[in-house]
Amino acid sequence: MAIVGTFQARGRVVAMTGDGLNDAPALKMAESGTDVAKEAADVISVDDNFSTILPAIEEGKSIFHNIQNFLSFQLSTAAAALTLITLSTMLGLNNPLNAMQILFINILMDGPPSQSLGVAPVDPAVMRRPPRKKDASIITQRVLYRVLFSASMIVIGTCSCTYMRLRMTGCMTFTSFVFLDLVSAVQNRGLGCGKNKMLVTTVSVSAITQPCLVYVPVMQSIFQTEGLRMADLAMILVLAGCSFAMHEVH
Repeated sequence: MAIVGTFQARGRVVAMTGDGLNDAPALKMAESGTDVAKEAADVISVDDNFSTILPAIEEGKSIFHNIQNFLSFQLSTAAAALTLITLSTMLGLNNPLNAMQILFINILMDGPPSQSLGVAPVDPAVMRRPPRKKDASIITQRVLYRVLFSASMIVIGTCSCTYMRLRMTGCMTFTSFVFLDLVSAVQNRGLGCGKNKMLVTTVSVSAITQPCLVYVPVMQSIFQTEGLRMADLAMILVLAGCSFAMHEVH
């Protein structure tokens, strides 16, 4: 009990196994025990197998990591959209995104990729990270820094596109925002993207859907867009590529 208490006093999570007889007090004091010690422990290994402990820890760390990726992507998108609207209002410009475009970004374009980030498969690299405190916040300083960086890339890229093609401000802003936000989704994946097939699929579908909103007449009337020239679309893709490169360097 003295050993368990010493580690807990330092903020550590202590796990102890035993038969629940003479070591029951220590099992009760620790955070986990074996199946025989059900009455004494808070967390139970139901199969009395030590090899079960590692996958359980791996799954727990992966869930925490996925939640951070989900929040990072969602917060960066919201921060970028609010920044663009605030800047346009302060400068006396027209609203860069209309209501239908904002709904598309928040529900159809952001929704599936963000859900894919939240259910990403376990990445073995997560286990190489040092353990965190049990009361550690999900939104850490590192997560906020990622949000700030991703939102800055979206805002700077979108403003650059709009500034260079003022004749189509609304459509250019909408399209550039979507593609830059998709880059943010891929980069907020964290440690790996290859195993997350759902993320690859949702990002690909969103990227294919966006040109339909720009070039299909029915969608143009709904989302108030107009066909972009190939030079305009190429510039957006180049900026998205530059944003991807900046994220990789970061």
